[in-house]
Amino acid sequence: MAFTLVVASKAAHAQPVALPAATTTSPAKPSLSLRGFDALATVGWGAHTGTLASLELAPYGASFGVDLGYSWKSGFRIGGYFFHSLGRTFPQHRESRLGRDFDYTAEASSSNGGISLGWGVPLYCFVLRYKLSLGVTAMSWAFRTATPAEVGFGDDSSPSIGLHIAPGVALLWPYGKFEGGVGFDYLAQIKDTIPSGFIGTLFLGVRL
Repeated sequence: MAFTLVVASKAAHAQPVALPAATTTSPAKPSLSLRGFDALATVGWGAHTGTLASLELAPYGASFGVDLGYSWKSGFRIGGYFFHSLGRTFPQHRESRLGRDFDYTAEASSSNGGISLGWGVPLYCFVLRYKLSLGVTAMSWAFRTATPAEVGFGDDSSPSIGLHIAPGVALLWPYGKFEGGVGFDYLAQIKDTIPSGFIGTLFLGVRL
């Protein structure tokens, strides 16, 4: 028995101890940086969301502009924007309670600009940006074969100028120093003679 224990003990000491396998860790992917300045060219299309009594003005349509801003590491962004909308022309008919019925054409376009506050949220290789803008709209308008009084339009001079508030959201794809994406804004006009509207936008620019 003693001989057996001695042999087993020597065999146990002679057996090499297996070392734990070295664990390999893959390098972590760099996180998406939100901090920096961006300059974006914008192109889009807009549509008005209502009429002014029986008058239809469409001051949006095809739009072109710029969006500039700076974002902090936290994702907070402050910026400024400007875009011009070509608008649309609408043939219309006016039925008057007093006097004659007549046909006329309403033309409208607009220029919009202001400041925006945003918050960017990284989503893998994208940035989801929520924003709220405060700005000014200058709507140019004209009526063919009719006067503003005849069509029931309160302002007698063009352009009509008023404030707007615009909540919006954008999905951006930063790629190196370049950035592109799509966005959507609702321009809520404060002045009752300027119709509110939706604007869909494409962005393309650089990040510094």
